[in-house]
Amino acid sequence: MPNSIKVLTVDAAGTLIQPWPSVGAVYGKTAREFGIEIKDEDVNERFHLVFGQAQTNKKITMRKEKDFWREVVTTIFQPFAKGQKIDPIFEILWDLFAEGKHWRIAKSAEITLQKIKDRGYRLAVLSNNDSRLRSVLNDHNITPLFEELFISSELGVEKPDPNIFRAVEKKMNEVPSSFLHLGDSHSRDFEGARAAGWSALLYGKPIIETSQISSFPELLDHLP
Repeated sequence: MPNSIKVLTVDAAGTLIQPWPSVGAVYGKTAREFGIEIKDEDVNERFHLVFGQAQTNKKITMRKEKDFWREVVTTIFQPFAKGQKIDPIFEILWDLFAEGKHWRIAKSAEITLQKIKDRGYRLAVLSNNDSRLRSVLNDHNITPLFEELFISSELGVEKPDPNIFRAVEKKMNEVPSSFLHLGDSHSRDFEGARAAGWSALLYGKPIIETSQISSFPELLDHLP
């Protein structure tokens, strides 16, 4: 990594935090409580399909974020509902995923980020999540690690749009070459950050990039 790096930004869902025990498990259990028979694995499959399409077709803003998720949940369960109303299920799921207990912090993330902060780097979250992310991170007592939480629905723009990276630079008062971004999406995080003039690390497996890590402790080798 360039020795000009001063700020590490970290993506949230899929990188810093993961749904617990899974989206399918929480959605499936809740739906079955309302009489909709659906397997957890079917929920997971439909979630990835529906959410991916919704992200492509819609812009998430603060005003529209709940409607966005209502449509995602409705589309997932509609083929299985058999006349059952889905909106009450959605309202419960909306609240459940605002709670920290339905998310897990990535293994060794907190201790690694603290070490990086102790080395003098500035830390921030840069996420395409909605505003519920704040309560999730607060529940895990991890918010104080970060100087800022940049959430797309609050900013009205999301990765990989270069304007979200420009907004972060302005708030942090740093130039593009000062930033390293870590995230699990190749298009939104890795390519988006690099196109904005930032350094970037892809997170997760399989390894497809030379600038990629699969665990948080590996970050320490990139930020001496």
